[in-house]
Amino acid sequence: MSRKIDKKALIPPRVILKGQFEIEIGPGTVLHPECQVNAQKGPIKIGAHCLLEEQSIIVNMSSKPMVIGDYNYVEVGSKLKALRIGSRNRFEPKSSVALGAEIGDDCIIGAKVSICGGDKVGNKTIVFSNGNSQERRKLASTRNLTEIKSMLEQLSKILF
Repeated sequence: MSRKIDKKALIPPRVILKGQFEIEIGPGTVLHPECQVNAQKGPIKIGAHCLLEEQSIIVNMSSKPMVIGDYNYVEVGSKLKALRIGSRNRFEPKSSVALGAEIGDDCIIGAKVSICGGDKVGNKTIVFSNGNSQERRKLASTRNLTEIKSMLEQLSKILF
């Protein structure tokens, strides 16, 4: 049960890090209290400058390594189980990504949207619910990086 937490990551009390495999957390990453990172069946590597809000859950249900890229924003109550998540993505409240799914770079997974196992969300894609079903659209521009940098900057002023 090894932990490799960069000294510039912020892991306050009440964050739940569990599981028998390695958990690695990159520099500038901020985990809010009550979020969980569970290396249940394999290791987890979370990149630099990610933001995981309260009640978000990251769990590796596979013996293969789970790799989450840089500058990802995981909002309240979201659940991520996919082994490959790119960089600069936003997971809106209560979204979920199943084991076997893949998320590219610069994506937005809308509130309460579930990405099923075997599903691949390509780069610069927004997935949202229209009430009856899910829709996907390509994003013309990417704002995720600017938004998460701004949030991390504000948090660092408050917390450091």
